[in-house]
Amino acid sequence: MQVGVIVAGVLAAGICHRVWSSEDMAMPAAVAMVYWHGFVGLLIPVVWGTGTVALYLRANISEEVKTLVFWFGVLILIVSAAFIIYADATPWLNGPMWHAQDNGDQ
Repeated sequence: MQVGVIVAGVLAAGICHRVWSSEDMAMPAAVAMVYWHGFVGLLIPVVWGTGTVALYLRANISEEVKTLVFWFGVLILIVSAAFIIYADATPWLNGPMWHAQDNGDQ
């Protein structure tokens, strides 16, 4: 699910980039960061997944630690989703696209 959230966020940032660039508007910083560097976010689930598998395969790790690692992954998912929603949805909710633009024509 972590990978799905990141991929959906990058695709949504691509849509934002397409719309903003067609309107000659600057992309908000959060959208630009997800658009240009979102693929780096895929390292988060890879590192978490690798660490989780390594912990689950060890017999000397307690079940409490394994449960904690699972819930840490859920926390990563929630934080990632919140940031992606903030980055990709906030510019649309603030409505810069819907304001009339003065291009100097009389």
